[in-house]
Amino acid sequence: MANRVNLEGPALTNEEKMARGSAWLTIGNIGSRLIGIIYIIPWYYWLGENAEASNTLFNMGYNIYALFIMISTAGIPAAIAKQIAFHNSRGEYQTSRKLFHTAAKVMLGFGAVSAIIMYMASPLLSNGAGGGSDLVPAMRSLSVAILVIPFMSVLRGYFQGTQNVAPYAISQLIEQLFRVLYMLSATFIIMRLGSGDHVAAVTQSTFAAFIGALAGVGVLLYY
Repeated sequence: MANRVNLEGPALTNEEKMARGSAWLTIGNIGSRLIGIIYIIPWYYWLGENAEASNTLFNMGYNIYALFIMISTAGIPAAIAKQIAFHNSRGEYQTSRKLFHTAAKVMLGFGAVSAIIMYMASPLLSNGAGGGSDLVPAMRSLSVAILVIPFMSVLRGYFQGTQNVAPYAISQLIEQLFRVLYMLSATFIIMRLGSGDHVAAVTQSTFAAFIGALAGVGVLLYY
C-alpha cells in the first residue's frame, strides 16, 4: 500500500506532524458527528408515525452491534499504530509491512467469524433485547458490516503508525457520508415511494453501516 497523494506536504518535524495530525483528527471527528446529527431530522420526518418505533429498533440493533465491534476490534488500531511506529523508527520497514499484512489477514478472518456468530444468533439476541422478530433483520444487516470493520481498523492503525492521519480522518468523513446518504435514500424510497414498511426502512438504515464501511475502506486503500 503506497501513499498516492502526499497529504502531509514537505518534511515536517515531529511537533509539526503531531499538530497537523491533531487537526486532521479534529476535522474528521467533528465532521462525522455533524453528518451523524443532521440526518435525524429527515429520517424521522419520512418515517412519520412509525418514527419512535423505528428509532427504538435502530438503537437496539446498534447497541448489540457496538458490542460485537468492541469485541472484534478492541485496541487493534492503537496496537497496530504502536508497532508500526516502533519498527519504522528503527528502519525496519519490511517488518512493518509483514506485521500489517498478517494483522489484516487475521482481522479479516476474525471479522468473518464475528459476523457469522451475530447473524446466526440474531433471533436469540433480538428476543433478549426485547425487540422480537422485527429486530432480527436489522441485526442481520448490521452483521454484514462486521465483515469489514475489523479490517478497516487495521488500515487506520497503519496510517496512525506512519504519522499520516489525514487518510484516517478522510475515511471517517466518507464513511459517515455514504452511510447517511444510503440511509436517507433507502428510507425515502421505502416510506414515500414504496411499501411504507418501517421495519424494512430500519433494516436498510442499519445496512447503511456496511455501505459506509466499504466507502471508508476504499479511501484508505486508495492512499
